[in-house]
Amino acid sequence: MDGFVTRAYKRTCFQGRGALARWLDRAFFSALGGLCLLIYCKLAWLALLFGLFLLALGCFIGKRRWEMYRERLYRQAAQALRREAWMKEAGERIRVQGGVILYPTPDRETLKGACLLRGGGTNFHCFGNPDQALTEETEKLGCSLTFHPWGEGREPTPDEVETRLKLQAPQPRRGLWKTAVTLPDSRYYLAGGVLLLLSMVLRRALYWRLLGSLCLILGTGRRLLSSLRNA
Repeated sequence: MDGFVTRAYKRTCFQGRGALARWLDRAFFSALGGLCLLIYCKLAWLALLFGLFLLALGCFIGKRRWEMYRERLYRQAAQALRREAWMKEAGERIRVQGGVILYPTPDRETLKGACLLRGGGTNFHCFGNPDQALTEETEKLGCSLTFHPWGEGREPTPDEVETRLKLQAPQPRRGLWKTAVTLPDSRYYLAGGVLLLLSMVLRRALYWRLLGSLCLILGTGRRLLSSLRNA
């Protein structure tokens, strides 16, 4: 898989967290573990080693989790391609024999409409587990319904599996920052955040912090009122 597809699947594998978020999580919990050990034993070198060990352990677990997820993706894609190949071959045989394929398995209304459209004596075919109620309903309408158990066709090539995974890859979230900026009342949050950052380097920091906090409070209040009106 190329880089864009890999990142999209990795984001899905780790519940929507990107590479930066994953590294921040690992660094945070590693530092937290090191600080806890430092408070307990007062040995800075031991706390540093323990933090590095937690960081390495987090990287190992993340790598292993992605490898297992990727193997499952390839296995599922290959199985789906084998089923599709088998279904295509079976469908060609059924059509040559004069049958009509209904896939996926129809409900009663769809089946009734197909029987009325095709007329009595039509041989319908489905893939999957037999449904006795549908079979009896079809016979009442003067047709027949045959269920074929799932099979598997030829083994797909690695390129076919890669193409399948690329086509099914989650779409990347484009324009995320643009969307966040254009959200209602986001200007209050942005202004508040900028003012709080400026308070760290400018004189009279208290006034900047008060203005930043006021912007955040206004943004939160407007968002709350908007939610109540839409409720």
